[in-house]
Amino acid sequence: MEFSKVILDTDVIANWLTEETEISSGKELWKAPFEIVRLIEDKKFSGFISLTTLLEIRYLLRRKKSYNDQQIENDITKITTIFDVVIPDEITLLKANSLQSLYPLDPFDAIHLSIATGLQPVVMVSRDKEFINIAKHFISVLTPEDFITTM
Repeated sequence: MEFSKVILDTDVIANWLTEETEISSGKELWKAPFEIVRLIEDKKFSGFISLTTLLEIRYLLRRKKSYNDQQIENDITKITTIFDVVIPDEITLLKANSLQSLYPLDPFDAIHLSIATGLQPVVMVSRDKEFINIAKHFISVLTPEDFITTM
């Protein structure tokens, strides 16, 4: 698999920022995302996220009781320093609308996938199984652990 661009889904960013551990298994969900971010910081890959991902992250962190506004803004700043934030244009939004009419995607995922298809060659990293099953028809998609294993 040949690519130099990586776009991370919201769940992967959230795993990394919150150092999330799966309650039922004790699996440290944050470890592979942390390694991916390190590879991006080391310039092994160009890292991308969409503006909608940034909005989702802020929303998710606000819902966590342990996060205050300053911590959230610090994390948003950290993200925007490491990743290129892609702002969807009119064509991207129209494509997202078309994707959503054909597939059961939420608005954020439709925009995210539309952006990713414009970045090719790219690999998307996500844990969302339903989203992965749809996105793999258009781009390369891996879980964080599979991404690290293939590197």
